[in-house]
Amino acid sequence: MSRRNRALLAAGAAAGLVLVGTYGAQAGFAPTPQGFTKDRSADLAAQIDSSKPRNVILIIGDGMDDSMITAARNYEKGASGRFEGLDALPFTGAMTTHGLKAGEGPDYPIAYVSDSAPTASGWSTGKKTIDGRISQGPSTAANVPGEDYGTVLEEYKAQGKLVGNVSTAEVTDATPAAAASHINARACQGPADMANCAPAKKSNGGKGSIAEQLVDNKIDVLLGGGLNRYNQATDAGPSVKEYAEASHDYRFVGDKAGLDAVTSLDDGPVLGLFTGGNMTPEYKPLVATAPPGVGGPDTRCETADRGNQPDFAEMTAKAIELLDNDKGFFLQAESAMIDKQEHASDICGAIGDLKALDEAVQVALDFQAENPDTLIIVTGDHAHSTQIVGGPDQGRQTATVKTADGDPMTVAYSTAASGSNHTGTQIRVAASGPQAANVTGVIDQTDLYATMLGRTPSTLPVTTTPAKPSASVAAVRKLSSKELAKRGVSVAAAASASTSVKVSLVKGSKTLASKKVAKTGGVVTLKAKNVTGKVTVVITATGPGGKASAKTNLTITRR
Repeated sequence: MSRRNRALLAAGAAAGLVLVGTYGAQAGFAPTPQGFTKDRSADLAAQIDSSKPRNVILIIGDGMDDSMITAARNYEKGASGRFEGLDALPFTGAMTTHGLKAGEGPDYPIAYVSDSAPTASGWSTGKKTIDGRISQGPSTAANVPGEDYGTVLEEYKAQGKLVGNVSTAEVTDATPAAAASHINARACQGPADMANCAPAKKSNGGKGSIAEQLVDNKIDVLLGGGLNRYNQATDAGPSVKEYAEASHDYRFVGDKAGLDAVTSLDDGPVLGLFTGGNMTPEYKPLVATAPPGVGGPDTRCETADRGNQPDFAEMTAKAIELLDNDKGFFLQAESAMIDKQEHASDICGAIGDLKALDEAVQVALDFQAENPDTLIIVTGDHAHSTQIVGGPDQGRQTATVKTADGDPMTVAYSTAASGSNHTGTQIRVAASGPQAANVTGVIDQTDLYATMLGRTPSTLPVTTTPAKPSASVAAVRKLSSKELAKRGVSVAAAASASTSVKVSLVKGSKTLASKKVAKTGGVVTLKAKNVTGKVTVVITATGPGGKASAKTNLTITRR
């Protein structure tokens, strides 16, 4: 089976059909409202690949824990729906996120609730550190620098691979900063922000602010917010932006059109800064208030005016396009406004950016389908206090929205009278591709460091008998003849252990339309004119182990 693990739920969404069990839909099963219809062991085993990845795409949802994923899924897809990207990754585990507290060492106290600096530093360096610390070890106090720890991005850069760093926050914020800078305090983002990091100032012989270090590390594609930091003057006089352009040949782009116009890295690395601070969330705010709360059973989130800013999926797609090369690449991409809007008790803002993350995961999976030596990891950095509750009176602050099911969902924020805070619970981690199986079980976020760099491959059992193909298909049960001719019927087809897959629309002995899809299946649209009555959608999967087929019946009405 290919490593492309797209959930084939788009057809169901377009046609009103709910497929329960994302992995079942794409792995060759026929999911029902009760769950999966057959054992998945062989199909999961077929996706285990112990080889080292050539490309690594790490997608981070800041503050994205299971509660926030569930709230966003309920709103966007319904309780029985699934995200087409995020929920399609076959290997899923739980990840702990604790950090350390400052002290004398070497045995530092545990910080059970951490901020984004030590958590992002954890997967970047494979080591624990203290709050506020960026890819630098613990020490006796926050203002005392620790030991610089090398990062995954820096290691891949040293190997000659291209590297990228994308965020919807300021690119100098904690999570993107941890990928390629080292400093004792996350607040030291630009040259004018160095009050707590005096030893790191370039005029004092240090590496400079986070903004300066990111360009000094020659990140090939650096995209997000934070222009104000790069407009700050360096100790030497020019702004960081001017320094990047003059000293490292960075090409600056400031809007979506400028980003679209960049087609290669032949003329130098790209610095894309699309707003002075953090980028605009996908949805307008809906900020929770004290009970009875804000919103109600008919409240839906409204799309925000984002001006000429590219969205998260567009930035991720452009980064992948520019970084793709024969030697491979590393990309970290963060949907940051999930966390920032959770801090603001803004449920719509957080949902919108989790939706944006799912769209970016789909972009990565599309690339992986053509480049199966690509490892994709999707996770968060820490948990947050967003909780789905039973009603508007069940929290210090609450907000209610109407989900895709048409029913009200109330979320609560109860760690503060206003706003909300991080929590210390474990979070989801999921992956697809080479060495993706290493995320299963309960791991710590520091474990991702070795997985992303590529662990020593293990030996897998040899299978001598070709697996028999499996197939499943799903589509809407009824549509009109006019709809079939104009828009067609969306079909979710899935197969495993196959080399050829065809989906056909059949009436009696006549084939009305057919299309070939990828060897794991796909979502296709079949059209036919002047058809009424009963028709059948058939999937046929052929492979070394034989042939398998599945079908579903549709009723085509006159109107």
